[in-house]
Amino acid sequence: MPSTTRPLALLLLVGALAVALPACSGGSGPSTAAPGGSATSGASTDRPNVVVIMTDDQTLESMRMMDTVNRRLAANGVTFSRFSASFPLCCPARATYLTGQYSSNNGVRDNVAPLGGFKKLKGNETLPVWLQRAGYYTASVGKYLNGWGEDGNIAPPPGWDHWFGLIDPTTYRYFGYSVSVDGQRRDYGTAEGDYQTDVLGAEVVRTIDEAARGDKPFFVSFTPLAPHLSSGETAGLDFASDEVPTAVPAPRDATRFADAELPTSPAFDQADVSASPDFVRNRLLITNPIRRSVRTAYRKELATLVAVDEWVGRILDQLDRSGVADRTAVLFTSDNGLFHGEHRIPNGKVFLYEPATQVPLVIAGPGFPAGTVVDRATAQVDLAPTILAIAGGSPGLALDGADLRAMAQEPTLNRSRGVLLDNQLGGGRSHSEGIHTDRYVYLEHSSGDRELYDLALDPDQVTNQVGDPIGSSRPSSLSGSTGSDLCRILV
Repeated sequence: MPSTTRPLALLLLVGALAVALPACSGGSGPSTAAPGGSATSGASTDRPNVVVIMTDDQTLESMRMMDTVNRRLAANGVTFSRFSASFPLCCPARATYLTGQYSSNNGVRDNVAPLGGFKKLKGNETLPVWLQRAGYYTASVGKYLNGWGEDGNIAPPPGWDHWFGLIDPTTYRYFGYSVSVDGQRRDYGTAEGDYQTDVLGAEVVRTIDEAARGDKPFFVSFTPLAPHLSSGETAGLDFASDEVPTAVPAPRDATRFADAELPTSPAFDQADVSASPDFVRNRLLITNPIRRSVRTAYRKELATLVAVDEWVGRILDQLDRSGVADRTAVLFTSDNGLFHGEHRIPNGKVFLYEPATQVPLVIAGPGFPAGTVVDRATAQVDLAPTILAIAGGSPGLALDGADLRAMAQEPTLNRSRGVLLDNQLGGGRSHSEGIHTDRYVYLEHSSGDRELYDLALDPDQVTNQVGDPIGSSRPSSLSGSTGSDLCRILV
């Protein structure tokens, strides 16, 4: 992390959040256990199964066309409308999902070495390892952490009984990719039946069918590439022409959303950036060619999600056929969001604004009341604690998140909670951090810029209240505040 001078309040706050969330979490505190902690003895299929479906780079806005997710999951479960990807980048986000820790604690802070990549993850203490100890059958189908398999080692990572993992760098191809099937390489071509989402979805259905016949509860993690663009991670495309990578829809969906208009919120091609941080102030207005390219990419992203939504339905159908639907928790989410011209950012994520940090989370199953919406601050650090609580398992690390079941059953709980936002760019040369509450977002950047947004009045984050009469009543005492003071100021 770069050495920068920041107000004491945020340093204290970030430290508190990253270790235990004591000041803003409503007093729940982290779950802890020594490595190799007690497992649930005597596996029982009476315990709930868990299926996690995590898309790649999906925005909240795109959820409007996810008919199956909305009709069969959200209507029968809980929607968490303030769910954050605390570090909105593929590898750090997925490491947070697998550890229940912020990236500042799990150590995965980039997609590539030396600060990130799958080798940075301490694989011996992760969610699937803990679920195995608790007597669960575990299976992973799809994308893992960036760089997995590039060195030729395609043996399954620790914790997985069944592994159907995309091998980098072919992960980012919708056709012509390779998969490790429990350590054995399998190559797929360019035929219509090789479309990546369909192959992965069929494997999930097959895996659930088989696992439901066994004598253990199961945990299945389904991580398709869609709607990610069809190339490896980039620092950001300039979209100078139409010749840029896009997502690739299934052939049957190639013309879907061909006329969809690009959403243009007040943040799109933001006109006044005088109060924005330097990385926004230094950006040019979005030209017509760039706008056309962003619109093309957006349409392709929506079209790729059609297949994902179809496979969600087939997964739910298989749970019904297997007779386990009523004792299976199904979680639908994304690793991070994506920019489409907001704040003059044509594409990419990483920056700590709502299009990148706010992602879908819907949970249906035992303990999650139908048709409920929770608008409290939640984050990816909560996924592992929630899944472990459902399974009755114990973590091998101190977790930064909380079990979401209590909040689901009583949505007014944890009104004073805040979650950490954090990023790192340019190999650590620049850095941002902050806090997201139910209503406010406060950010500090290594450039010295600060931002405060009241999401109730300014959901698009175009009016920075730091230093103005409206905002000054809240952040004015930051330099002399403790972390808990800041939580009270912002909530």
